[in-house]
Formats: sequence, C-alpha cells, structure tokens
Amino acid sequence: QAAASFAGWTYDPEHPTEPFDDVSKAVNGMIHTFVPVDRREDNWQGNFCSCLENGHISSWYQYASAMYLIDTCNPKAGFVMRTGHLQARHTEPLQGMMACDALKLITYCLSHHAQEALPTWKSTCSNAHYTVPACNVDCSGAVHRFCSAWFRIAMLALLGLAA
Repeated sequence: QAAASFAGWTYDPEHPTEPFDDVSKAVNGMIHTFVPVDRREDNWQGNFCSCLENGHISSWYQYASAMYLIDTCNPKAGFVMRTGHLQARHTEPLQGMMACDALKLITYCLSHHAQEALPTWKSTCSNAHYTVPACNVDCSGAVHRFCSAWFRIAMLALLGLAA
C-alpha cells in the first residue's frame, strides 16, 4: 500500500503536500522496506546512508555536508530530512540549489547502492524536481558504467602502441 502512495502521485489541490516531505517519506519507506526494493540483503541501506552522510550540497556561500539537511539516516531509525530548510526554494536561489543538490545526491546514492529502487524513486524525485527552479537533476539515475568511451579508445590506442 505504501508503494502506491508514491508511484502514481499527482497533485491534489484538496490535499496539498510538500514534495520534499514526500521525498523524505519515500526514502524512509525504502530504507524500512515499507516500499519494497527488490534487492538482496547486503546492507544497502547502511551503504546508502553512508553515501548521503558523506555527500556535499550547495550551502550558504560554500559546498557543505549534506547533514545540514539530513537529520537521520540509518537502517534502524530510517531517514528524516529537514525539509523546512527548503521551503523558500521558489524565491531563494540558494535554497533552490540546495534542494536540487539534495535530489541529485539521493539519486546518486541510490544508483550506486540500490539501483533496483530507482524506478520507484523516479516519480517522487520528478514531483519534487518540478518545484525547484533551474534544477537539472536526472531522476532516473542513469546507471554508472565501468568506463567511458574515451577510456576505451585510450586503452585501445595504448595497446596498439605496445604491440
């Protein structure tokens, strides 16, 4: 039932919600497995939280720890984000940058520690992304690859020179 509350979400003016509260609830649901993530039990929740805790976001005059926005992230207590710090993102450019960076960081950490959660995450991220001016987050969290095309070309060139 919890998964349905995020997957097909559309704005309802009779029951307004703050999209970043929905972000926090969605991530918390994934960590606590209220929202099923089809992934083996390999401590992905702890690794995901470590990734978030070591991430940096735009902050007041500098890049700073994401812990400015993250109150709690661990497999037992779940995920709590200080969404009140993002309330003026529509009019305060710095809060907009912080909100965008938070979406990017969560997407990045999911793509590296629980790729299976990305389809569920995409709709929630996209709904929040819509409320952040000039944000260029890719909510699909394009899968990271071992090496780029340029790396492969360079390696082929080196192998050709060595032969």
